[in-house]
Amino acid sequence: MMNKALIILSLTFLASCGPSAEEKKNIAAVTCSIMNETGNMDGAIRVREMNDAREKIGGEPFLQGDSAIKEAFGYGLCEELVLHVENYDEIIKPLRDATQERERIAAEKRAEEIRAEEIRAEEIRAAKEKRVEENRIAAEKQRISDAKPSVKEEFHSNGKLKTRINYQSKNDGGREDGLAEWYRENGQLSLKINYKDGVYDGLTERYHNGHLFSKRNYKKGRRHGLTEQYDGNGQLRSKANYKGGNHHGLVEYYKENGELYYKECYRYDVIKDMSYCKK
Repeated sequence: MMNKALIILSLTFLASCGPSAEEKKNIAAVTCSIMNETGNMDGAIRVREMNDAREKIGGEPFLQGDSAIKEAFGYGLCEELVLHVENYDEIIKPLRDATQERERIAAEKRAEEIRAEEIRAEEIRAAKEKRVEENRIAAEKQRISDAKPSVKEEFHSNGKLKTRINYQSKNDGGREDGLAEWYRENGQLSLKINYKDGVYDGLTERYHNGHLFSKRNYKKGRRHGLTEQYDGNGQLRSKANYKGGNHHGLVEYYKENGELYYKECYRYDVIKDMSYCKK
């Protein structure tokens, strides 16, 4: 009986000699420090460290796994997890809920950002397609325009027509081609020129105070054919024939009353006998 009593007393003494609350706290702090400083350690090692600490403080074995340890670190509750405090679940639940809410809000925000990026990408794509189509239409209009002859007009400050000139299509060179007219501010015709491929070709007429002043014929930019000169009253004063830009043929001069008073004969700007012009 005496031995049995001694054994019971010994067990009671050993139980009463377990670690104090302060010691448990220190054990928990050291364990968390070790696990924190070796963050890249294998999860199984962290679980082992946790169970070693639980054994030292006389707590229950840790059965939750490494994810629970990482979670505790994330919320700053490592020591509470080691000590296995009674209200641990009540402490961590609102933290989990707050994290989930933040993650939900962040996910929604990211989804909105992705949608905004998609909308912006669609707008950019649509704008690009629009520019391509506009450029295509503009190019087609320009192609059609370049294939057609054109007429350009300019106006005096009083709104009256100043010039009207016909041009070739741009595909043909875009040079003056056809009739060109110039007008004074009072609306009177000043000059008429016929062009072909950018040079004088055909009849050219000049006017002064509404009266015809001269008529000249051209071929490929040079005087060719009959030229007539008039005075301010529209009376014919001279006639001359040209060929290739030179006097060639009969030249006649007239008085104010229209009477012929002098004539000459030319061959390529050289005066010849009148008999030559009768040939």
